[in-house]
Amino acid sequence: MAGAQFVDIWINCPDRAIAERIAEAAVGDRLAACANVFPQISSIYRWKGAVEQADEIPLLLKSRSAHFEAVAELVSSIHPYETPSIVATELVAINAGYADWLAAETREP
Repeated sequence: MAGAQFVDIWINCPDRAIAERIAEAAVGDRLAACANVFPQISSIYRWKGAVEQADEIPLLLKSRSAHFEAVAELVSSIHPYETPSIVATELVAINAGYADWLAAETREP
């Protein structure tokens, strides 16, 4: 299978509960085959003209590229941020067994 049809989607969440809620919804709806909830990180960013700092929980969803918009809609419906970061990285190289698993565990677009 070609790698470009799969993506990792990175989302920073305000806390573990939100990250787990998004993860469970995405995997439950078969929009993602797997979710990794990472330990807390510290983010420093510019927001509305000021430099801000926040502790966040990174969430990584493993999905098909065709599901990106549906994942973004799902995240936006749960995530409390006005503008959550929802960023996909195409998987340009992927082993066949993992690609088969991703395809089997996500719904057809």
